[in-house]
Amino acid sequence: MENRGEKLLELIRHGLAQKSARTSEQVLGDRSKYVGMSDIGSYLTCQRMAVLNRLYPEQKGNSLSKLLTLNRGHWFEDGIASILKELNITHIRQFEIGIEHEEGFEVKAHLDFVLVSIHPKPTVRILEVKSCRELPEVLYPSYEMQVYGQVGLLARHWDGSDFSLTDEHGKFQFGGMTFPEAVQHLWGIDFPDDVTFVDIEAWVLCLSMTDAKVFGPYKADEDMLELAFDTGADLWLKTSQIQEGSLDISAVQPTLGFKGICESCEWSSDCPKFAGESHPELE
Repeated sequence: MENRGEKLLELIRHGLAQKSARTSEQVLGDRSKYVGMSDIGSYLTCQRMAVLNRLYPEQKGNSLSKLLTLNRGHWFEDGIASILKELNITHIRQFEIGIEHEEGFEVKAHLDFVLVSIHPKPTVRILEVKSCRELPEVLYPSYEMQVYGQVGLLARHWDGSDFSLTDEHGKFQFGGMTFPEAVQHLWGIDFPDDVTFVDIEAWVLCLSMTDAKVFGPYKADEDMLELAFDTGADLWLKTSQIQEGSLDISAVQPTLGFKGICESCEWSSDCPKFAGESHPELE
């Protein structure tokens, strides 16, 4: 019986891994070809982890525990989508903004939810959903960087042909549209071409298994957007240098101190932070 139970757990693990890989490929595409806002947030948390995640994506999150944690976020998103649908709130899921960075790589943001309204004035709300074991007292810097990048890209490229949509089944809906064109295409709603006439905010909804907490609002900030771009450029450069052989992963800085993410990090076994037997700096 014990062996059969283990086989059942392995079947669940395999199915989750297969579904995660398929969903990521369908909705997010080939993540090695661009830097995402979540990559940039991850790089702020730990440079070494973010670089290794990009270099070896097939080794990321294959344990049942990690897969359940990752998929819980998708399940929460589906739940929030059903709530918005029940309330007849106009929204877009996984709306993509993609631009070419001046350093020669593409930056993309995938917005969990974009809510739009024309009354009493043109309004856009970005809603980023995060699954948390425990709700944070203050929002993690990596999450803040991600959402600042999202709202900053939306505001700066509002009238650029940088918006596209692929549905949750991987079916391409449209691309090469401005934001007003996308809204007109989806719902026949007229939005101004000038972003200054639109009320734009981003919010982060953190969900645990028993509670929820909201952080925001976050508004477009040019300095934060440029910081996101600089961080993404450094991530892209270090990853490229390691692939070319001009940089070794040992030269990439791990996170300082001990963070909760370290206990579930796939790359901790040979992390220089844990080399040796004595660590007074981590007391």
